[in-house]
Amino acid sequence: MTIQEYVAEQTVRVAVSLAHFLQTTQEDKRDWLPETTTRSATQQAGECVGVNRFMAKLISGEEVLASSLHDYAFESAEDAQNQLVESANLLANAIRAMPEESLERVYQHPRGQIVGRNLIIMPLRNMAYHAGQINFIQTLYGDTEFHVPPTWR
Repeated sequence: MTIQEYVAEQTVRVAVSLAHFLQTTQEDKRDWLPETTTRSATQQAGECVGVNRFMAKLISGEEVLASSLHDYAFESAEDAQNQLVESANLLANAIRAMPEESLERVYQHPRGQIVGRNLIIMPLRNMAYHAGQINFIQTLYGDTEFHVPPTWR
């Protein structure tokens, strides 16, 4: 297995997990903004969709604007979950298609220049972070059960 294949696989797995956490958040709390946080669970999912799509284009060599990182709006929780997984698959395909030498290439990211091998792991880390944030929101409204995603077993 190549590093690209491994990161691509893990990218999709964490998106499925994040979608699961969003699904297991009480419906009336998905857009709830507790005083101790700055973004709702749904808004955090939107950021992840935007980052995944942005990074897929960047890795693929497409012209991409930093403004495309903005949060996405969703029609429903199911739409958010679907877009998370779809955007992760789009990103995973871009990662899988990377030639080996792209791992050493320097990419221009809005936060500075980043070498390819570090760039491809950024969206995975971003989704893992936001999965934890959604879990935290769940505990704030009293849901102390850890909703283990099916991909974790």
